[in-house]
Amino acid sequence: MIIIVIGTRPNFIKIAPITRELDNIGANYMLVHTGQHYDKNMSDVFFKEFNLRKPDLFLNIGPGTQIEQTAKIMKKFEKICISYKPEFVIVVGDVTSTVAAALVVCKMPGIKLVHVEAGGRSFDKTMPEEINRIITDAVSDYLFAIEPGHVQNLLNEGIDKDKIFLVGDNLIDNLLYTTNKISRVVSSEKYILVTVHRQNNTDDISRLKNILTSLDSLARDFKIKFPIHPRTDKKIKENGLEHLLKHIVVLPPLGYTNFVTEMKSAAVVLTDSGGITIEAAVLGVPCVVLRKKLERNFLVEEGLSVLVDNDVAKILKETRAAIIKGSVSLNSKWSNLIDGKASSRMIKILLGD
Repeated sequence: MIIIVIGTRPNFIKIAPITRELDNIGANYMLVHTGQHYDKNMSDVFFKEFNLRKPDLFLNIGPGTQIEQTAKIMKKFEKICISYKPEFVIVVGDVTSTVAAALVVCKMPGIKLVHVEAGGRSFDKTMPEEINRIITDAVSDYLFAIEPGHVQNLLNEGIDKDKIFLVGDNLIDNLLYTTNKISRVVSSEKYILVTVHRQNNTDDISRLKNILTSLDSLARDFKIKFPIHPRTDKKIKENGLEHLLKHIVVLPPLGYTNFVTEMKSAAVVLTDSGGITIEAAVLGVPCVVLRKKLERNFLVEEGLSVLVDNDVAKILKETRAAIIKGSVSLNSKWSNLIDGKASSRMIKILLGD
């Protein structure tokens, strides 16, 4: 039996193609939702959209600091592992739910830990996500990497090569599945699509103000669509920065299909999300990244994404340059890793042909 641990919007997107593969072969699995994202707009909509079955267990941990959430998840998830005795526990990405479940499983004899998206490194340990990745990889039994650079990161850290598998990016499995259902014609309107959600950008008032100041300036020349994350919205209001949004089209959190539709039509994506950078590249949309470093560094090397951190001048310059440059194209050497079959490869490795 397999347990899949989920807790946030990125998790829901990434596990959808995995559950489709498991359903196709009639595998026995459980979905355990930690409740890390407790906002209904950031959770329920994605289950409906991907036709995911309801979670078998919901831990309902709710809000709190990362340490509080980690402790709550670990206490509750330990009891689940003891009760159900799974053969595999699958965790994805780099969120609090991922590392909390990993720390439990590594103390439970007989259970194999599977990490999807293993080996991604920004080499910026000020990011909580980076610490989560390193810890989860260190205790995993199966490490599924999305690209060769991530395999090398794991080898450099002394991970046994027999535990590492280059399978491709299952996030793109779901992107391709979704784009096949989208019928809307790409708009000729040049607009900027923005997402901001990472803690170092939302909770640091100076960084947040710099980003919003840049958006306010760009909004004088370009239409900006900003689906706003609940935490970002809260921090903007707490710090009295609403005036910097008055020229921007602020949207509620979007479902995945609606967001992908907006991304396909955007002239450029301005984001601090790691996953959106590869999705944008596959869709041919240039990406300006509100971070110092990126775990999918090949996107920067190939000029598909550009790092601007929270530097106002760089944000303005690179966003305008990206709009002028127009569409981008991912090098064909990556085609076998974004072919929509990563999840199939993972399940074959775990369960055999």
